[in-house]
Amino acid sequence: MKNHFFIYLFLSPIFLCAQEEEINVKRTFYNDSILAIKRWFGSDKIIDSLKTYYKTGELNEAFYFTNIKYNGACYKFNKAGDKVTTWQFENGNLIKRTDHILEFNKKDEEKIKATHIKLKELNAKLKANPNDLKSELARAHVRHVLGNYTLALNDYTKLEQRLLKISEVKKVEVPNKLLANIFDARASIYEYYEMENYATQYKYKALKADPEDKRLIYNLGSYLYGIKSYRLAEFYLKKALEKRPDHEFSHRALASLYTDFEDYDKALHHVNLAFAQESNLIKYGFGSVERDIRTLRGLIYHKLGDSDKGIADLKETLRLNKDNSFAYRNLGVVYFELGKYEKACENLQKSNDLGYEKTHDRYDLQDYLEQACKSVAVAKNETVLEVKPIKTIKLADKPYVYPNPTSDIINIKNLLFTNYNYLIFDYAGKLISQGVSNGTNSISLSHLQTGVYILKVHNKDNIETFRIIKE
Repeated sequence: MKNHFFIYLFLSPIFLCAQEEEINVKRTFYNDSILAIKRWFGSDKIIDSLKTYYKTGELNEAFYFTNIKYNGACYKFNKAGDKVTTWQFENGNLIKRTDHILEFNKKDEEKIKATHIKLKELNAKLKANPNDLKSELARAHVRHVLGNYTLALNDYTKLEQRLLKISEVKKVEVPNKLLANIFDARASIYEYYEMENYATQYKYKALKADPEDKRLIYNLGSYLYGIKSYRLAEFYLKKALEKRPDHEFSHRALASLYTDFEDYDKALHHVNLAFAQESNLIKYGFGSVERDIRTLRGLIYHKLGDSDKGIADLKETLRLNKDNSFAYRNLGVVYFELGKYEKACENLQKSNDLGYEKTHDRYDLQDYLEQACKSVAVAKNETVLEVKPIKTIKLADKPYVYPNPTSDIINIKNLLFTNYNYLIFDYAGKLISQGVSNGTNSISLSHLQTGVYILKVHNKDNIETFRIIKE
């Protein structure tokens, strides 16, 4: 039964952040409500079949089970609906894999073909020796590379269990880097499925296994920023800089974070340090993303009083990428705050048309767009409109937990109420403890093990949710 722990994990009700249940059917969804996984159960509540879906909604994988084990023909499809792979299982054992289509482009053709050859070799080795740990680890990685996430996660989970059992039974110390790599790989799959708490937990476990790995520190900080756990993100990104002060990716992420906090002096400090190594950012992927350092610096310059330099930066960004919705948004905000409403309306509308809000999961565009474009329309009719400043709650003024991470007591700052009930859940959504504030904004976590927790506090209709790491 232990070998099939992954099935239970994958089928868990909290696998993704949203879920809808029917009799004998369970559905889970990505953050934007696109179906991610659909599972069918028999009357005995045991899994019969499972389908996964691409983030754009198309069917990805289909697996079938007997007694909780993979069984029969299972499939992977591409977004066009073509059958890419067929796996033939018997009682949980892979009998045959058939690749009908090899998915690659001109740049990775050689790599993908070599990966498929490697996978065939590994499947043959494991068929002859199912306990070949080295081959199982290699196969997990290859499946991961090929996007066979269900099977890769199954492999990684079984590997983790085997290694921990070896460590416990044989008293053999498992290499920290090996465990860290397995945890990190699991985290990346959970990240793909937008399982934010699972991904955070395993990124943290990877870091705990190998605390000196600068890459793992940055990965956790950067991911936390991406899921809007800003205070936690700041802690780990600054920790990454303690390990390597010139780490360009941490400087870039902190520049972005401090821009969101409207701490523009700090933002400019970090964006300039990131610019010093712009070639590395471009080489390793950050040069082409929409929220690149020039997009950031343009808005920062404006906020610090040098709007001409800010506009120049943003125009250069758009020259390099004419479809940069974030640059259009920032340029629109600059023009709006300068009272140039026609240019503001034009740029903000372009940002909206390019899907800024959905692309970046940010909702700070519509008020600017409405007021700027309304001002233009009113001006054409020669009437007067009072343009009101856009009022938003500053990120720095929103409730947050500190210290975070914590080893014991946490405090909640900026909370609008002091009397509340609270619930603490683990990363898997299980209720761990609950209590009443009794007029204090401090809560003890001394009884909890290390890991990721979700704190919910509620007072009548007011609810606040916080992600916490207990060290």
